[in-house]
Amino acid sequence: MSLEQYYTEEGIGERLASMLPPMTPRQCVELSAGEGALLLPVIRKWPKVKITTCELDPQNVSKLKSSFKGNHYNIDVLSESFEVVFRGKFSRFDFAVSNPPFSWRKLSSYDISILEIFGLRDVFSGSRIRSEVLFVLQYLRLMAESACIAFILPELIVCSSVFAKFRSRLLNFCNVVAVAEIGSGAFKGTEAKTYILILRKSESVESFPYTNIFGVSVLKQQSDFCLGLKESNVECQPYSSSDKFSIKRGQFSGKECKSIGLPFYHTSGFSNSAKGVIPIPLKTTMILGKKVLIATKGDILISRVGSRVVGRAVVVEEGEYLVSDCVFRVRLPSSISPKVFLEYWVQSCFPRVVSEARGTCAKYITVQDLTAYLREFLRFSDEGFASAVR
Repeated sequence: MSLEQYYTEEGIGERLASMLPPMTPRQCVELSAGEGALLLPVIRKWPKVKITTCELDPQNVSKLKSSFKGNHYNIDVLSESFEVVFRGKFSRFDFAVSNPPFSWRKLSSYDISILEIFGLRDVFSGSRIRSEVLFVLQYLRLMAESACIAFILPELIVCSSVFAKFRSRLLNFCNVVAVAEIGSGAFKGTEAKTYILILRKSESVESFPYTNIFGVSVLKQQSDFCLGLKESNVECQPYSSSDKFSIKRGQFSGKECKSIGLPFYHTSGFSNSAKGVIPIPLKTTMILGKKVLIATKGDILISRVGSRVVGRAVVVEEGEYLVSDCVFRVRLPSSISPKVFLEYWVQSCFPRVVSEARGTCAKYITVQDLTAYLREFLRFSDEGFASAVR
């Protein structure tokens, strides 16, 4: 059985502890404690706090018992065992820390019972659910009024539109106290981009500090959390036809591009021929029932997905190429040299794209992300940047 454990680096725990509001907790609970990395800074800050942990791995439970005085349980907290262990202890804890499992799970009858407690069954009506969602709700059941919970959560939960309704409903039970962005690769075994999210139960807070990966903090409203902090942070309206550039994504997979026989561009680069197939003449805008996207001389191609290649950009020098679905084709105003943009992209954008790319497995960027960078470039171009670097 693989427990998919992505242990917390102690430095992240220290950062989390530094973000907490003034408090002197008496009882701290962690429901996926691992080896206790998040608990170490808690103990250093509040030596007298009482510790309660839950952990699936029996070896970790033994380590927790030898390292921390308190109650340690070898249970699955997303099962009826949780009800048995914590009977009579709900709404008792005044502090919690958590780095829950990052995973999808098949929705069980017990999971449904948790959702129904919070009136969230309509939000998660499918057959699968994220483990992180259920962990958040289990913590809320345990916490006393005004208690704080400090989470480490993946970008999918904190920023994506998929979980916007969940975040909005969540604010009926708690408010955001602080959010801080953590770079990709902070956890051994995964490249997931994560966030420190601190919530306070049953308290009304109008604004909270949001700190990006570069250490820059700005005040955000609770509504920003609902909408997704990634989009709020870049302060960018959705891409539209009124923009002075175009962004389009290919329709064919790399395998399909190769089978068609036309020259194509995929994340692996340019391919001018496909062995063993008969080239199909490009006489229509449809091939294999899909709309064709072609890149020609002067077009900019940017890899959309792939942990090793995301954000890599090239300019088509000659010829025509079919564009795969892992690539964005960008066209700028005719007055702007694609090579000038490429220089700007490499110097000013690519490092940020790599560090801020989304995704818990394969890293990727969206049209919205790319739109923000292109608008930034055009703003600099209007201010004379293009002529300065020629």
